[in-house]
Amino acid sequence: MRKHILAIDQGTTNTKALIVDEAGQVVARASCPLTQSYPQPAWVEQDPLAIWESVREAVTSSLEQAGRPPLAALAVSNQRETVMLWERKTGRPLGPAIGWQCQRGAPLCAQLRARGFEPVVRKKTGLTLDAMFSASKARWLLDNVPEGRQRAENGEVCLGTMDSWVLWNLTGGRVHACDFTNASRTLLFDLHRLAWDEELLGIFGIPAPALPTPLPSSAIHGESVGLGLLPAGVPIACLVGDSHGALFGHARFSPGTVKATYGTGSSLMAPTRQVVLSSQGISSTVAWALGRGPAERVTTYALEGNIYATGAAVH
Repeated sequence: MRKHILAIDQGTTNTKALIVDEAGQVVARASCPLTQSYPQPAWVEQDPLAIWESVREAVTSSLEQAGRPPLAALAVSNQRETVMLWERKTGRPLGPAIGWQCQRGAPLCAQLRARGFEPVVRKKTGLTLDAMFSASKARWLLDNVPEGRQRAENGEVCLGTMDSWVLWNLTGGRVHACDFTNASRTLLFDLHRLAWDEELLGIFGIPAPALPTPLPSSAIHGESVGLGLLPAGVPIACLVGDSHGALFGHARFSPGTVKATYGTGSSLMAPTRQVVLSSQGISSTVAWALGRGPAERVTTYALEGNIYATGAAVH
């Protein structure tokens, strides 16, 4: 019997699911809308439980349409930079999912810039010291949860981007991991060593025990538990940020090529063979990392420019 791939795209305004057969044909698709809230100007957040429920609904609907076909693998792409905090023991969210557009971390970024940290952050992460990226929002969560910092240091809570949250739930809380593309959008990840950086963690005040394990995009990140129509034991064979997945999906593998994605915001991204640091407000990032382990890993990098509101502005 032919096996299929179930692909989940957890986005800002909706979660989609596709089922693709061995010939690459889409045999089923589903989409569940999501809402955002704006508790004050320039603050954007979402309900983490609503995000996970949208994943479950999209997966169930697509499997029903396809007649519950056998699955070879499951893959996840996600809205980037959005970050949340949850209890490791129970999986209970300890605050909102703070959206990638949210600017509540801007005062911390301004303080760190004034203290002269911009050059070291730029050199290690390839990113500007900006509130769009996850670190300042993660710090806000820790500062606004009772004993948040202490609980993080004790490993009692998990900090993660949306790939981590979806993976946590798909594996029934067994795996707290992320992929290199999402890690590279946090301001905490050294692009050169492909690892969380102790100096950056110290600058932002983020305890390492709360963070997910970074893995290559094509690693086996775990296996599903039984969730309604989704059977147990399906390998979760890819995590990747949505813009990076679009670059790969359009087969833009070589330097000199470029893609533009147009959604809630827009991303213009071009692959590079190595880290290229720009002083013009353009981000350097991991495009993707292939291979199961360090010995066979091949990492592609990219340059990227972002616009916060494109489709969202039209809407």
